Amino acid sequence: MKDNINLGSKSKFVPYGSNGIKNCLELCKTILKKYGLSTFGSSSNCIRLLQEKNGKLTYYGDNPKENYKKAIDCIDKHLEQKRPIIVGVNHTIGRNINEGTTDHFVVIYGREHNGKHYVYYYYEVGKSDVIAGYNDKENRFIYDISNPDKPQFYDDKSSRGDKARFDVTQVRPNN
Repeated sequence: MKDNINLGSKSKFVPYGSNGIKNCLELCKTILKKYGLSTFGSSSNCIRLLQEKNGKLTYYGDNPKENYKKAIDCIDKHLEQKRPIIVGVNHTIGRNINEGTTDHFVVIYGREHNGKHYVYYYYEVGKSDVIAGYNDKENRFIYDISNPDKPQFYDDKSSRGDKARFDVTQVRPNN
């Protein structure tokens, strides 16, 4: 079993609209800067997990099991090196922004095992309130491998007003 890790801090969170910034990716980069990081990952060097196809999310590539393993290994290595990491998520089909699937970006800063799954904490930069944006109890991705051939990495009740599910679509290594 992997050790629990929590790198989170209220002082590192950057709320929506801070210094006039309303771009989620820029807010995520600002958080990484607070951790002393100067590289943030990029769309050209990311691990893709999902894509929108014909109005729904489908696995990216031919081997979803391997893609998810690679993504989780990458996140774990970053956390073990005290490096939070930016991930892209999809919450609404058909928005057609970024690479066509990713609607939003957040920063993963922690991991725990809840007895059934590994759970990853994230800063929700779409929130202007620190309590909502930095919340270990609410902002949590579940890594579900109950069906190993169809892994999932998601937050089934995000803190968005509509409680839309966040599915992790990409992981951006920053090392």
